[in-house]
Amino acid sequence: MSNHVLVSGGLVVQSDRSGKPPEGFISAQENVVPGYRYSGGVFSLPVDSLATLRTKALARLAARRWQAETSGVVVDGVSISTDRESTAMLTAAFVVASNDPGYSIRWKVQNGVFATVTAPQIIALAAAVREHVQACFDREDELTVEILAANAVTLGALDIETGWPA
Repeated sequence: MSNHVLVSGGLVVQSDRSGKPPEGFISAQENVVPGYRYSGGVFSLPVDSLATLRTKALARLAARRWQAETSGVVVDGVSISTDRESTAMLTAAFVVASNDPGYSIRWKVQNGVFATVTAPQIIALAAAVREHVQACFDREDELTVEILAANAVTLGALDIETGWPA
């Protein structure tokens, strides 16, 4: 059986295996189907659909947000971890500190040193960490809107590496 395809803009858009190809169709290997690229007489693997490109871009974006989110934050010169476990422990400390102004704890900061942290400091640290994490999600949201509005060309040029909170 023969395979004939219609190429438009360097992309295979239709195939015909009837044996008598319609006008404008060219001969192709059996495995060539719509989505394959065609240039200079050579067929190459299919191009990802825009939906697939967007899905891949959104996955890369989520990974980049996670990297920024968990990179830590500096509060009053002290490096604080912002991974999920640390933020959960800080949230628990925040709940106690919110109800007991005299509460204090020894908190292990990012460089492995312990520091005494008072209730007002715990509340300030929790707010700073929450602000950092939310800023990361806000940046992901901004870029998600751009990804979903992009075409294949503008999607490839979209910079997801800059603009993240420090």
